[in-house]
Amino acid sequence: MNKSMLRTVAVMSALSITGCGASSVPVATTAAAEASSEAATTAAAETVESTGSLTDGTYTASAKGMDGDITAEVVVKDGKIAEINYTEQDETAGVGDKALKLMAKAIIEHQSLGVDAISGATVSSSAVRMLVSDAVEQAGGDVSEWKNREVKLEVKDETIDCDVVVVGAGIAGLAAAQKAMREGADVVVVEKLAFGGGTSIFSSGSFIAADTAEGVPELVEKWVKRNKITERNPLDMDKINTACAVSPDVLQLLTDAKVDYKLNEEGTMVPAASEQAKKNAENIQLATAKVKVKGGQALVNQLEDNLAENGVPIYFNTKATKLITDADNHVTGVVCESKTGTKTINAKAVVLACGDYAWNDELTGELAPDALHNFTSTAVSNTGDGINMAVEVGAVKSAFGESMSGCFAPDPYDMPVVGQPNNSYPFECLLLDNKGNRPVSEALGVHDQMIYFINEGEADYGWVVMDQEIADKFLKLDEYLERTSEGSVIQAYKEDSIEALAKDMNLDPATVQATVDQYNKMCEAGEDTDNGKDAQYLSAIDAGPFYAVKEYDLTRGNYGGIETNLAGEVTDKDGNAIPGLYAAGIISSAGFFGDYYPGREALGVGAYMGFISGENAAKYAAK
Repeated sequence: MNKSMLRTVAVMSALSITGCGASSVPVATTAAAEASSEAATTAAAETVESTGSLTDGTYTASAKGMDGDITAEVVVKDGKIAEINYTEQDETAGVGDKALKLMAKAIIEHQSLGVDAISGATVSSSAVRMLVSDAVEQAGGDVSEWKNREVKLEVKDETIDCDVVVVGAGIAGLAAAQKAMREGADVVVVEKLAFGGGTSIFSSGSFIAADTAEGVPELVEKWVKRNKITERNPLDMDKINTACAVSPDVLQLLTDAKVDYKLNEEGTMVPAASEQAKKNAENIQLATAKVKVKGGQALVNQLEDNLAENGVPIYFNTKATKLITDADNHVTGVVCESKTGTKTINAKAVVLACGDYAWNDELTGELAPDALHNFTSTAVSNTGDGINMAVEVGAVKSAFGESMSGCFAPDPYDMPVVGQPNNSYPFECLLLDNKGNRPVSEALGVHDQMIYFINEGEADYGWVVMDQEIADKFLKLDEYLERTSEGSVIQAYKEDSIEALAKDMNLDPATVQATVDQYNKMCEAGEDTDNGKDAQYLSAIDAGPFYAVKEYDLTRGNYGGIETNLAGEVTDKDGNAIPGLYAAGIISSAGFFGDYYPGREALGVGAYMGFISGENAAKYAAK
């Protein structure tokens, strides 16, 4: 299987992550999503008439989501499907659970199983089709006929006029829309997927922050300190100072937008998680670390809801394809495409907040070539659309780009731990790099570890080495051993000697043995003098059989993108601002991180530069 095929397969896992259990809570939705869904319903054509009615009644059916079963009661009334009520489901908060609701709405509206899957949540969508197919069969219907029913949509082009249009509904886009709205601008948001949030929706939602002007210098110091290596990509201190300076204002904006969050003692903004996210967390398994409940989805949805309450429309399933410019190359809007027609949005200013480019192999090969070998868990919508549109009107690409470290996983298509601050393996293990050395403590957080596992010309990975006692704690080890074969992505081995294990890993046996011997000496002494791992996790690897599992870095995307100035304006090859065009977030992030991504800063770039871009776009529009 070639790399492009691997990257395609990974989309499904990256964007339809679910837990293993089930819940009886109602499907979570947001006011913004409801508003968009109603708008889409209005645009839809008349329902295809049934050629054969179903037997009235309530039918229970189940189907497997990404990792857990989804159960629903399908109510048939007057020969048609009238309700689809989910009684058990644990789909990902803000993504899979929204897909369940949208799929149910579409099936009921069109009385057809031929409706499209929800973009970004294909596994959840397929599960709904399967369980409704079962219910149709129970009700005496012809499943094949239901699947082949034509779904007609009214295609109607439209023109929308506004002051500021924001492209992308992730944290950067939502912050920009919030600030522009509060500056008095008439704002419109367009989002490529059926849900907002981008990669943020799978994240902890946290970023380092300061709630007072007096705390900003400490925030800047903390920001710089986290970027430990800056040899290839020096930090842009002007940008970092400018971004951090608005941190207190951004926190106030979150408060005004009714976002539930706290600033903890470490100076990190932590959003409260939704009930659905809490249930997702209950089904995540980590061998040693404590599972962190993720608040990214709640942060995003609360910002969306507040925009909806203030009359700001978000057009989902709407892809921006081309910037509109006048004779002087001033950006005056954007053209968008959807299944219901073309939207021409005339605006006085455009903010691009389209995320990264990790799902675009051509851009990745150009801007961050080593990242091309990695497996990514970034949002499927992150294909560099904003970069390409901006370049067409004179923007320039940043000279440096790199992948953003994520977490280790043996199976890069099974990503239950995306967004967790610690890895899933037992901390008692030995973690080796691609030379057979132990560069860092196994118990460190994921971002602090990953800078030691960056490999040129191949995927970023490490090897977990264990004896039987430790291996008994490694999740799914038997499954990985069984699935290992020549050429397989999954690589797990069991041997009677360290030498044989080293050969399986294609590492020098003498180097691996020396690393194991040194580690065992420290375990016997009860102190990790090399990397400072807590003594409670020191367990000698000295009695066979021995095990090794390859762990891949599931990256969160690629940073870099296009150049902007301190006002968030997109600049041309001469450093001049392109009038009317702004960008915020990972699409324009090269100067905010060093050689590698340090964690807890990406959402800060989005929130801070989204705020700045939204403010300046609104002021420009008001001139």
